[in-house]
Amino acid sequence: MSLVVFRSKAAGEIFMFAETARRILEIIGRQDAPRGVITAEQVPDALQKLVEAVDREKADAKSAADAAEKDDRRSESSDGNTPQPITLGQRTYPLIEMLRAAAKRKVDVTWGV
Repeated sequence: MSLVVFRSKAAGEIFMFAETARRILEIIGRQDAPRGVITAEQVPDALQKLVEAVDREKADAKSAADAAEKDDRRSESSDGNTPQPITLGQRTYPLIEMLRAAAKRKVDVTWGV
């Protein structure tokens, strides 16, 4: 499994599995390419798209939990034995912080294999 490295002058490097990076790049509307750049001008839009995707995932998870509770079913993940899946929010948190820092400093974010 290969890694993708995100870089910016505004933050330290972020290493991410290629599969996760592809999903994130798709969310922000970037082509899946071995290398690329999110220009300083594009950073705010990319940040907004990523935050919105995380918010949608949280809302969907809450709706599912509410529906399960309403049906009086006990969620599998609440038994304490089933590991919780890693959420999009957890996977994207470092990149969201990098994008926020890049937006403040008005610098690019690049990625490469």
